Amino acid sequence: MMRFVLLGAAALAVPLVAATGQTPAPATASAPRSAEAIFADRLSNDPRAESLRPYGQRIPPEVRTDKTVQFGKALRIPISGAIPEFGRIGVVTPTLKPVRKGDRIVIAFWARAQRTEGDAPGKICRSQLEATPVVRTIFEQPFDITPEWKMYKLIGKADQAYPAGGLNAAFHLGCAKQTIDIGPVFILDYGQ
Repeated sequence: MMRFVLLGAAALAVPLVAATGQTPAPATASAPRSAEAIFADRLSNDPRAESLRPYGQRIPPEVRTDKTVQFGKALRIPISGAIPEFGRIGVVTPTLKPVRKGDRIVIAFWARAQRTEGDAPGKICRSQLEATPVVRTIFEQPFDITPEWKMYKLIGKADQAYPAGGLNAAFHLGCAKQTIDIGPVFILDYGQ
């Protein structure tokens, strides 16, 4: 099954490599690598909403069917109000491949905000690439989120080498009364 993702101006074919465990065939001298194979090499996590790991709420949020977002699923996270330590409510997705020092990492994710106070933009207080298990931020950025599905991205570099599972893309959400839907999240490693 092939789906399409729009990253910048380029449309890239996205196989569910992380979900299926299939590895694209290597290129040969007579057959150059396809865009699908190149994208599969860059994809460092399982992008599906079902693979997101929510934390910080007594009743975990649920993955919902939503045909208007890529892959047709989204995690809906209701936030009853701002909390002083906004990072206590959020979502993470781990890397499944090692990352080298200096690699350019792009985190691209689908999100939308619902039920905000006074129709204000939704807030992702902080999106970050973080080391784990001892959490340490590598790079971060806050986002204002629209009520319509939109792909957002943040870009940075790995400060050192990490094994598979040594990094998470994390989204801290506890800074406003709102409902945030998060669709597919892609951690892409563009190398040196």
